[in-house]
Amino acid sequence: MFAERDFHQVHVSEVASRAGVGKGTVYLYFPTKDDLHRGALEASLQRLAAEVERAADADAPPDAVLEEIVLRILRFFWRRPHLLTLVQRYEQRYERAARERRHRVRQAIERVLARHRLARASQRGLAAAFLLGLARAAILEHRGEERPEIFARRVVRLYLRGLERAVELPARRRRMAG
Repeated sequence: MFAERDFHQVHVSEVASRAGVGKGTVYLYFPTKDDLHRGALEASLQRLAAEVERAADADAPPDAVLEEIVLRILRFFWRRPHLLTLVQRYEQRYERAARERRHRVRQAIERVLARHRLARASQRGLAAAFLLGLARAAILEHRGEERPEIFARRVVRLYLRGLERAVELPARRRRMAG
């Protein structure tokens, strides 16, 4: 429900009803609405981090693995880009838990980069952050009718080939076709 509506528009009684429990039961486990919100967000982000780790461990070519990682991130935020802003605020507010989860995601990407020799050890952290930055940009910049699968492919192509190659290849294809 927090993903669907702003924090102040969500009522604990609605959350309890959707969960099939009484409002008192919710308050037993989450003394405040803020605690409930943080717990729901953290649980979702932990699941996302685990999905990214599973995707990173796949035995596939590097572009396919990176595309799957980006796709899982995009699918999580695609229809609710406002949640990305919420996560960023959450990460600033509860830095330790957020840092650990963000570290898991970044390390999963770094493992892929190392396994496929895509970046020097000294550059892997920054290279992983770049990929995550491109994914965040795709979440914020896409239009409603666009599909996350298409954007995941574009993000990884741009990431692996860079701007010059990304522009150069389609132009070269047009010249060869014409």
